[in-house]
Order: sequence, then structure tokens, then C-alpha cells
Amino acid sequence: MAQMDSFLHPSSPHSGKVLAYKTGETLFKISAVEVDVTRTPESPPQEAQRGSTDSAPLTPACIAIDSQEQPSNLKKQYGFFDKANGELNDFQDAQVSIKDIGRIKGESVLDHSVAPPPRTDEQLAEDIVDVLERYRISARDKALQAFPGRSSFLAVVKERVESNKPVHMVLPAFPFKSPNKHSKVLGALPDKAEEVALTHLNGLGNAIENIYPGGAKITIVSDGLMYNDILGVSDKEVWEYSQAVRRIASEHQLTHICFSRVRDLINLDEAEGELTKEQWLSNVPLYRSKLYDEHISKSFDASKLVAKDPDAAMTYRGYIKFLEKDLEYTEAYERDVAASQIKRRNEGIAKQMMGRGKAFANAIAHAFPHSIRLSIHPSTETTKLSISITPQAGDGGSTPWHSSLVRALDGSVKMSHALHVPAKTHDLIYENGRPSYFREKSDLFTWPDMDVVFEYLYPIGVLIKPRNQYSGYSLQNVHMQKVRQLAEHCSPVILRGFMDTTDRRTFIAKAHDAGEVKQWNIFGVLAEVKDIGIVDKSANNVVSSEPLPMHFDGMFKFTIKTDDNGNEISVNTPPNFQYFTAVTTSPPGSGYTLFASSRLFWQNLPKSYTVKDLSKITWSCRNSGFWESFQEHQPLVVPHPTKGYPCLRWHEPWPQWKTKFAHCEVNIENGSQDIIPLVGSLLYDHRVCLYFTWQKGDILVNDNVSMLHTRTAFDGACDRELWRIHFD
Repeated sequence: MAQMDSFLHPSSPHSGKVLAYKTGETLFKISAVEVDVTRTPESPPQEAQRGSTDSAPLTPACIAIDSQEQPSNLKKQYGFFDKANGELNDFQDAQVSIKDIGRIKGESVLDHSVAPPPRTDEQLAEDIVDVLERYRISARDKALQAFPGRSSFLAVVKERVESNKPVHMVLPAFPFKSPNKHSKVLGALPDKAEEVALTHLNGLGNAIENIYPGGAKITIVSDGLMYNDILGVSDKEVWEYSQAVRRIASEHQLTHICFSRVRDLINLDEAEGELTKEQWLSNVPLYRSKLYDEHISKSFDASKLVAKDPDAAMTYRGYIKFLEKDLEYTEAYERDVAASQIKRRNEGIAKQMMGRGKAFANAIAHAFPHSIRLSIHPSTETTKLSISITPQAGDGGSTPWHSSLVRALDGSVKMSHALHVPAKTHDLIYENGRPSYFREKSDLFTWPDMDVVFEYLYPIGVLIKPRNQYSGYSLQNVHMQKVRQLAEHCSPVILRGFMDTTDRRTFIAKAHDAGEVKQWNIFGVLAEVKDIGIVDKSANNVVSSEPLPMHFDGMFKFTIKTDDNGNEISVNTPPNFQYFTAVTTSPPGSGYTLFASSRLFWQNLPKSYTVKDLSKITWSCRNSGFWESFQEHQPLVVPHPTKGYPCLRWHEPWPQWKTKFAHCEVNIENGSQDIIPLVGSLLYDHRVCLYFTWQKGDILVNDNVSMLHTRTAFDGACDRELWRIHFD
């Protein structure tokens, strides 16, 4: 091994947590739970051996210390060994005491002020497939198993990345509402279930765009015409449903979603462009028959396909399951027929649907040969990716067109047949004059003397607005205790469309109504969060236009208290709540505030990790500059102070190359360092994190224990200004 220069980590002069050696452009970092260094060695051992992990040798950019090695080996390799063995070895005038040495990888980063090199096309493709894998129906239950279609999907993605084109996905879905309007769905038109599903799918596109500049597109091809005549649904109903789904995507600016119809999959002499409703309806029989004739063999046999194709068998069983309820309460349902006859009838319809579905699948493959094929059905995942299109806990679940959406008070979603939702515990919520979804009953939704609407945001949060925008409701009359309680269930809570929200006296007074207001030595009660134009490593990055790391407020707030022995101690005292108003906002597309939910973090945590396991983890954090401090033994998981549910406590590592201000280094003290990228990636996951856009006058209350937050960069020349108060 080449001779290496030795040095202490820059953040640890004379004593600290990390001993590091460098050679060329590589930094080798040896970490331990406790290291006290009084003098750095002149050089490391000539024969320093690269360690190994449990499964494979470490790369040349890594060194590991294995606590299971014999002390003599440690002494030979590094000049020191575990103090618990009763000896302390001097090596070239260095005195190093180490306790509880763990196996830790080194880092191939020389300078935290230098950004890592751009990701290669191969790495980007791998990253994108990682995102796709997270949305799999089976992602949690099969987290430790190989993804069957990974190599084939990777090839498709890599081709798009190399040509700098959007990653394209195609999904047959959103046909029409179930014919069973009595017990399954709330009507013939899309409702909150479709809105949430489309937003969830758009989040997949956002997630890819976050890591790949080429972005992503998801084409939804409605398969309604392939099945509606079999199930007794009119062509007119299919048209109106599909048009309404398109309006939802447009109104909510779901830019990663686009649509295609059956007519786009076949060879026609029609003029290009949008058809009128009348033109489309008159051509439906032609579309249906032509697609079937062009894309399926005359010798097709559904029974043989189901017998030999595992994917087809799963789809067939799914059809039969849905038909049992879909045809209830319809004209096709014969109430006096024996169950065995109904079973045979459903099997026959399912096989007819299999033929239509096979032709449709062939047409899609022909029309979109360079796309990732998505599916709402369970599959072997060798040729298509099975995804859940709603953000409910667990895997799979009913689709929006086969069920109704049910919201718990905390915002969590489940899909249920409408008739199964008890009126005693849930209210049916109407939107635009039509039933839309069910919401758990709570007094927190009753505001005396105010007619307001509550809108759950995706993936988390509640927006409260006057039903009449001209009502003139003032912040002075808002019941802040109800806002506070709602924030404990589903933060953040946003008040929009109320008056007096930027009146300083009113804003401060309502903070006192919400709880015990906390003071800071820096700014007192109210902080004006805006870019003050000072760029210096010793300045406060909060009052800049830079992006911030994901964190909780008050990590660096300490209070002197007296312990049980009468000694004064410094205690970390972060506030329980944040309270904001938007005085002015940044230009569209910048200055987002991001809120990551602990509940959704646990819901989407890979099965290879559990809350119980992560509750044992502690971490340390070293900050420079304005927030200079070193904190250790920080729990990764803490109980909520009033609700008791587990909450994530974290400060994102923030290397110097990301900021002109203070940087932050984070270390896992008693577990794998792989936890750091896991936490980082999941906190920004669009299934976990709300990307919130401010409007002038917005009031926002956020639970600072259950949520983590950050912001994106904005133009420092703009006048973006938020006021913030903390309270308990």
C-alpha cells in the first residue's frame, strides 16, 4: 500500500470522533464510538490492510476496523487496539484510546467543499429503477428478494437516459366507475379517489425528475372501451368519465401525466386531433373491433393462456373477484340464480375480458415499445411493474374505480366499498355538489360561526379555507386550539383566505392562543425569515436564499436546567410547534417548504428495516459556523409528547460544497452508516414529503416533533419573507 499522509478530520482538531488518512485523492476515515487523539501520527502503518464486510471485500476507497479481529492484528495494522482489552499502544508518538470499535466504511471524498462528480448514465439508470422499485405493490413484503424485472427495466431506462429523453411509462387504467353504484362507488364520475391516485402517480414522475434532468412521463391509456359493453356500462359513461379524469390532471397541474385512447393504438384514416363527443361515440364499435382484430390471433384461447401464463392467471383471478361485486345490483345480476351458475357466468365473462385484455396489451406493447409497462394487477414483474396507484398502507388494494376513498383524521388513506363505511364514524364529504369521499368524524372539523372547508393535501397536511372567499373571516376569530390539535394529527395545517394574517399584533396574539410561546436569544419571539444578503460561513443560513438541510427546529437550542443532584446542565429544548405566516412569497417554482411526515416515513420504510430496530439507533452531529456545536447520542426515534407514536429525529448531513455557510457532518454511532442515505432518500420521497408552495397571507402550523422540514432555494433578489414563532 502506498505511503499515506495522516491528519485529523478538519472538524476534530486535537480531539474528536474521527481519525483519517489520505492518499492521493482519497480520504480514508476510521470511525469509532469514542476517540481521543492528543497528537496525529506521522504516517499510518505501511501494511495497512483493507478490511472486509460481511459479504464482499471493501472497495479500494474503504478501510474497515473489525472489532472481532484479534488485538495483535489491530496492533500490527493500526498501532492501537481496544482499550477494553487492558492495553493502550503507542504508535509513532500518537496516543489513541478507542472503545467499542465498529466495522465502518471509509469515505472516498477528499474535500467536503468539492461536489462529487456527476452521476454516470449507468448510475442514473440504476437510481431511476430504484425509484420505480419503491412503488411496487410487493416492495415491502419482498424487500429482501431480487426484483425479477430489474435487468429488463434497467435496459429500457438506460436507453432513455443515454439519449437524454424522458423516462416513459405506460399504464392501462381509469376505465370507468364500477357498474355497482349501490355498494362500491359513489357515482359514475371521478371523485376524490381518482384525484388522489393521479396525484400519487404524478409523484412518481416528480421523484424521477428530482434525480434525472430528462424527467419522466406516464401515459395513461384508458381501457374502458375494451370492457364496458361486457359489463353493461354505456359508451357515453366511458367518455364522460375519461374527460373528467383529464380535467383533474389539468386542474391540479399534474405535468407528468398524459393520456391516450384506444383510437391512438390502431391504424385509422381519421384526421389527427381531438374528436368531439359525438364523433367518438359514433366510432366506438369500429375502435373496439379493429383493435381486437389487429392485435390478437384468431386461435386465441383464454383457458390455455390462463393455464400456462402466471401473469394471465393472476389477472383472471382478479377479474373474477371484481365481477362478484361489480355485477351486483345491475340488470345483469339474476337474484334467483344458483351460486354455481353465477360462478360459471363470471368465469365466462372473465375469459371474454382476458381476450380483450390480451389484445389491448399487445396493442400497447406495439405502440410503446420503449416504455416501462406499469400494471395495477399483481404479476411476476418480469415484463411489467405492478404498482399501487393509491397511497394506502399495505400492498395493492382496490382501485379508485372499484371502491371509495376513506380518510382518517390523520390523513391516512384506505379504499373501501362505500356500503362498508359506517355512518356512525364517518361523514360523506361532498365536493362540487357530488359525493366525493368519506372522512372520519371529529369535533376538530366544527368551527363555530365559520363555514370552512377542509382539504387534505398529498401526501400530508390539511388546507382550511372559507367556503365563500368573500366571507371576510379574520385570523382573530380562528380557534387556534383546534388548529393545534389538528396539527398533532396531520401537519402541516394551512389557513388560506383569512384576513389579518400579516398583521404583526394579531399574528403574535394568536400564537399565545395556540400555546406557550418560546423565545430565542437571537430574535426574541418573532423571527423574520428572509434573505438579509450576508454571505459568510459564520452567518445564519436560515436568513439566506440557500436551500437548507432537512431538520427539526431547535436542534441547537439549549436551556440551562438543574438535575436531580442540584447540578446545572445544558438541555436541548426544541419547540413542539412552528407557526408561520407568508408576508411575501418567492417566484413560482422556487422557495418551496418541504415537510416530511414520520408516519409516512414508517409506512414506506423498506421491510429490511423496522421502527423497533431504528429506535435503538443513535447518531451524532457536528456543525460549523453559526450553528457550531457537537451533539452526540441523539436518538433517531422519539415518542410524540402527547400522542406517543414514534417520530423521526434527524439533521441531514450538509457538506461544504452545498453551502456558503456552515456545514454539518452526521455519524451513526451504533449501526450501519447505510442508514444515512436511507433516511435521506426516504425523507424526500414524494410519498412522504409535502412540497408546499406558499401563497401570500398563508398561516401554517406544523408539529415540530412528528415532522421534519426544509426549504428549496429561491432568488435572493426577491422579497420572500416568512414570519415564524415557536410554541409548546
